Amino acid sequence: MSTLLPNEDKHQKCRQKELSKKRGIYIYNHNLIPGVGMNDGLPFKEFPRLFWVIKLIGVGSALMENLLAASENYAYKIGKFILPHIFKVKMVIRLLLNILINKDPNAFFTRGGEYILQYLRKGEGLNLTEYNSLFATIKIPEKSADFLSDKNFADMRLAGWNPAVIEGIKKIPKNFPFTNKLLKEIDGFQDETIDKLLKTGRAYLVNYEILSILKDGNQPMGKKFTFAPMALLFLNKDRSELLPVAIQCGQDPKKFPIFTPKDDFWAWNIAKLIVNSADGNYHEVITHLGKTHLVIEPIVVATHRQLSERHPLFKLLYPHFNGTIYINYLAKEKLIAPGGGVDYLLSGTIESDVAVALKAVGSSGFNDSFFPEFFKNKNTINNELLPDYPYRDDGLLIWEEIKKWVDSYLRLYYKSDEDIKNDVELNLWVSELTSPVGAGIKNFGDNGDGKIETLEYLTLAITYIIFTASAAHSSVNFPQKDLMMYTPGVPLGVYHNGPEKNRKYSEEDWMKMLPPLNMASLQLNLGYTLGGVYYTKLGNYSNFNDHRAIKLCKEFKKSLKKAEGVLKGRNAYGRIQYEYMYPSRITQSINI
Repeated sequence: MSTLLPNEDKHQKCRQKELSKKRGIYIYNHNLIPGVGMNDGLPFKEFPRLFWVIKLIGVGSALMENLLAASENYAYKIGKFILPHIFKVKMVIRLLLNILINKDPNAFFTRGGEYILQYLRKGEGLNLTEYNSLFATIKIPEKSADFLSDKNFADMRLAGWNPAVIEGIKKIPKNFPFTNKLLKEIDGFQDETIDKLLKTGRAYLVNYEILSILKDGNQPMGKKFTFAPMALLFLNKDRSELLPVAIQCGQDPKKFPIFTPKDDFWAWNIAKLIVNSADGNYHEVITHLGKTHLVIEPIVVATHRQLSERHPLFKLLYPHFNGTIYINYLAKEKLIAPGGGVDYLLSGTIESDVAVALKAVGSSGFNDSFFPEFFKNKNTINNELLPDYPYRDDGLLIWEEIKKWVDSYLRLYYKSDEDIKNDVELNLWVSELTSPVGAGIKNFGDNGDGKIETLEYLTLAITYIIFTASAAHSSVNFPQKDLMMYTPGVPLGVYHNGPEKNRKYSEEDWMKMLPPLNMASLQLNLGYTLGGVYYTKLGNYSNFNDHRAIKLCKEFKKSLKKAEGVLKGRNAYGRIQYEYMYPSRITQSINI
């Protein structure tokens, strides 16, 4: 099928017939997740490819092997074998049939999760050994080895599962009464002042205020506790290390006292646990679900409805939309439904989780979400003030590579800004993207007025869409396996209230904050699944038929390979290790 702009195509009737047919298949529904233009139903074309299913089967098989081995570890403790061997084989076969016959690839982490909840023992873990024993054939993530250290806590804000919350500050929030007296008690900062740290760009904050609207959940093991903490972090004098100096476990200082590293050891670690849990909840409902999955699907629908498959933009974007409607459909039906994995694991009710996601998405404009703009708005763009921020530095490099690729591709078809204005399908696409009954995107266009007038802006817009569907999603999805599946390091649910001031705490008190073992097992299985399916790879465009585009694509792949060498070089020189922006680890689309 030729690649042509609308005004170049002699087969206008065929083009219009194609679009008319697709508009009957791809239809907006704003009630599935209120406020988001999701596709109504699941078109047959959106079912997963065979290779995706095969990859999921491989991940599921590894999980079953681990489950069986872990169940043997527990067998004598609970007085019986949890899963008789014959039943175990039957269970695996049943799950495989669900995938291959009933077309339910989600079976491994829905029905599989049900088996885990039914057969793994319930109750609190008495010590870390019991949580560790959930990992039998699957290894505990390497970075979990020092999860209690202050350094690890700070590193995760810059190169962890959710390195998008930290912001540079010029004043301490009024509701966070941290003082110079508290500062001078902290090692390494005895001769500093808060004012000096603020003025020299060495003061940073993670603030989870948006989580204040969460309601305490109770699924499936009883009451859980939600928190909206703040954590203050300062750079040391030579800016080589970021250190946590104060944590307040809620927004109201009258209810939530400030804790510092000089407080009781376990009280301080309980406070850090609460921040890590809040960060995990923020990650799942905002950074991951809200800012990638829910951003991209409405654009997918508009693209199918308004751009012919002959259109150069459709050919460029289509590989980046592979599997998105399907995985979001499964998420709505299973993962973020009442009684689903998110409802069970996260601290809040599923209704309040979705409310948080929608509030975050609704408050973000399209143009403000461009990767460089994001860091400008967070006051973290300056790499001289904050030298070691791998998520920013690596992401900006990949952003620029994608931008160069998009620019070169678009210039094959658009020779001037006038060509942009004369593209009827492009203009209809933009209208649907910005329409309240379409994608409902705000602050879109050269001037934020919902119009594309220049090739320069079109390049930025397409760069953002591709970056979000590929690099941005990969950077927050795949840490779910490498960093988040170990519950003591990132407890998605908190099962006890926060610490009190001037009280001695013990490791046992810290353990009581953690989810019970069956929830830890569910977190392991869900994290391993979501973070274990690598399908497609950034830079692969098998649908191209224009030899000019194919040639440029080969150059893009070479550029990505060179960029990966740069990123590996950065990791070799002693910075905080970060691999989630390696092009070889970036999938082409949101398909898991």
